[in-house]
This record gives sequence, C-alpha cells and structure tokens, in this order.
Amino acid sequence: MLSLVITSLLIIGLVTIWFFTDQNKQYHEERLQRKERAIKTEMTYFSKEVELQEDMDVVIKEFEEEVFRLASVHQLEINVFNTSGEILVAARPDSVHSQYIEKRVPESAISDLVMMNRIIIPEQEGSRKYLSDYTNLYNENDERIAILNIPYLQDTSVNQQDLEAFLGSIGVVYLFIFLGGIGLTFLLSRSITRNLTELGGRMQKVNLNERNEPFDWKSDDEIGKLVNAFNTMLNKLEESRQELAKTERESAWREMARQVAHEIKNPLTPIKLSVQHLQATANYDDEVWREKFKRTMATIIQQIDSLSNIATEFSDFAKMPQAKAEVISLNEAVRAAAELYADLAFELVTEVPDQTINSFVDPEQLGRVMNNLIKNAKQAGSDTQIPRMRVCLKKVGETAEIIVEDNGSGIADDFKDKIFRPNFTTKSSGMGLGLSICKQIIESAGGSISFESELGIGTTFKVTLPAVKP
Repeated sequence: MLSLVITSLLIIGLVTIWFFTDQNKQYHEERLQRKERAIKTEMTYFSKEVELQEDMDVVIKEFEEEVFRLASVHQLEINVFNTSGEILVAARPDSVHSQYIEKRVPESAISDLVMMNRIIIPEQEGSRKYLSDYTNLYNENDERIAILNIPYLQDTSVNQQDLEAFLGSIGVVYLFIFLGGIGLTFLLSRSITRNLTELGGRMQKVNLNERNEPFDWKSDDEIGKLVNAFNTMLNKLEESRQELAKTERESAWREMARQVAHEIKNPLTPIKLSVQHLQATANYDDEVWREKFKRTMATIIQQIDSLSNIATEFSDFAKMPQAKAEVISLNEAVRAAAELYADLAFELVTEVPDQTINSFVDPEQLGRVMNNLIKNAKQAGSDTQIPRMRVCLKKVGETAEIIVEDNGSGIADDFKDKIFRPNFTTKSSGMGLGLSICKQIIESAGGSISFESELGIGTTFKVTLPAVKP
C-alpha cells in the first residue's frame, strides 16, 4: 500500500511536470502568434504603400519609426529584413538601432518563406532560448517586400513558480495520504498478523500425545480456510494418534505373549527330559534309582512352581515376573542345570570348583538362563558326529563366570551383532526371544553376557555375575 502511494505520487509528479511544460510551450506559441498578428496588422498600412525599389533606404525610413513604436508598445524585439535576409530595421523595447545589431535570416528560413507565409524557428543567443517568428510582408500588389521577424523569449520563471506551487500543494496532500496509508497499513497488518500469531501459537501447542482442541473461527475468509485446514489436520492427527496407540498396545501384548510363551516353554523341556529319563531307568528296588527319582521330582516340582508363578504374574499384572534376588550358591545352580542334561546322548563335561561361589540373583531366572544356554548348546551340537558340551563355573577376581561351550557349527559373522536382538533366531523353530530374555535377566542382576564363536569349531557363551560373600 505504501509503495502504491509513493508510485502514484511519482507518476502524478512526472505527468504534472510534462503537463505544465506542454501548457507553457503552447501558451507562448499562442501568445507569439497573437503578437505577430497584431504587429503585422498594424504594419500592413505602411507596407501597402511601399513599392519595390533598388534603393531600400526609403523603405527603411518609412518602417523605422513605426517599428520602434510597436517594439515599445508590445515590449518585443522587432526586426525587418529584406527579401534576401539582410537586416533593414531592428528595434527593441529599449530602442536599440539596427546599426548595433548584426543579424541575418537563416538560409533555411529564406527558402521556406518562399513557399510559406510564416514559420517559427527555435533559436539561441548565448544562454537565451527563444522562438523566432518569421513572416512575409506584402505591398498592395501582393509583392513580397520584406520579412518581419519577432524573436520571442519564453519566460519559464512563472511556469516554474506555478509548477513548484502545485507540486508543493499536491505534496502536502500526498504526505497526509502517505501518513494515513501508514496508519491503515498498520491496522490492517495488525488485524491479520494478530490472527496468524494466535493460530501460530495454537500450532506450537499441538501435542502429539494428547487430544488437541480445534481452533474456532467464524469468518469464511482466507484465514478461515487456513483454520479449517488446521482443524482438519488436528482431526487426522487425533485419528492417527488413536490408531498408533492401538497399534502400540497390540504390539506390546503380542511381544508380551511371545515372552510369556517362551518363559513357560523353557521349564517344560527339563520336565519332559526328567520324566523320560525316569521311564527309561525305572527300577523301583534300586536305591540309586529312588534317589534319582527324588531329585527328579524335586526338579519337576520346582519347574511347575516356576510355571505357576509366571502364569500368576502374567494374569495379575500382565507383565513378566519381577526378579526376587537372593544370595544363592552358583555351584548348586550350575550342577542342577547340568544334571538335567547329564544322561543325554552327547558328551557333557561339568566343571564346578569345590570353593563355594555365591551371587545375589533370582534363582528361578538364573535357572531359565542356564536352561536356555544349555539347550541352545545341545541344539548347536546335534549336527556333529560327536556332540560335546562343557559347562564351567569359576571365580575371576570379584566376579563369577559361567561358561557354556559347544562344538557346533558356530555363528556366522553377519549374525553376531543380532544374536541378542528380540525375534532373531538362526533356528527353524522358536521365537528368537531366549537370548534376549537371558541378556535382560543377567543385566538386571548387575552382570553381563557375551559369546565367542568360530565357524566349524563351536560357540562359547560367558555369563559374568558379581560374586558376594555368603
């Protein structure tokens, strides 16, 4: 708006200057024409009586007095030339005689006056610019006897004063228009930016985790269309938020169901193996068998209690069982886990020191870790001709290390960084949660789990737990 005001002011100023200049030029041309007509009319009386003579002194004497009189009356310079363009009489308002003036009619004007009765030529004398009017004088016989010349100096001072006065007046008007435009622009911009600022503030307060209230706008203008688009975006955002929450809940339940299924499945393997072993070695009269029966029943009862605890925890709180850490003997935990697989068809070496090594850990969760690692080692060595497995416990400084080693096919380098990821497995069965759960259990107990593997040689898992005094 301000640019429009300034541009219009410049255009009007230029048009005004051009208009005043053109009007001034037209005014002076018309004024010169009137002066020329009046002077020529008054001189016609004298020119009618003049006859063409070789000696023009008579003509000069007849014209000179009248020319001086007309120059004084009209306040103009008047020159009279013969038909050849030579000066005859020259008079100015201050009565300067022709003898002080050296002037000729331009050759172009002489030739033009033969064809035309009157011409106007722009001329310049020093710094003076003027219009020079040339017209023919005729006698009573219509013979061209002389050339009348009226140099007319254009006075631009009056035009300049009028122009300055007009531009000053219109400048004041446009100054008030400009100031009014500033105020109107400020009010309009405030009314627009205030709404946009409010809308921008509402956009900044958009919370992806909560329901956002739509922006109320009553006018159906451009900002109203923007507000409607914003409200539409909020509705779609709310739909996406609800859909995302639903997806997250379903994903969480699916993940929890996988973990629970895996946790319940872990104790079933040693239970099944223990029962099968009892069936194969049933000898009720053998004292050794009855001792083994008692240990097997104790293991089965322990695993059943574990399943019961998992089911109870999942049913009541829909989450994995919380760790109930206590100081336990890692010697007994490692022996108990190894004994479950002692009678299987592969070579098992158990190395447990006589020195008691204790740690602060949940015994049930540690049993799950051992079952998972030994079962994985058993499955890894199932494809070898002579499957072997070593379970070792030792104390290194202030920590206890449990090592489960197999002579399976090993783990490829491409899979090593994915072993502990949920849902990743190299086996044809299973959900790939076992090692991920083992890692969570060990790390929650303040320990760590790692492995080393070579293709064709085997894999060694190492569990490190803080050792404590009994």
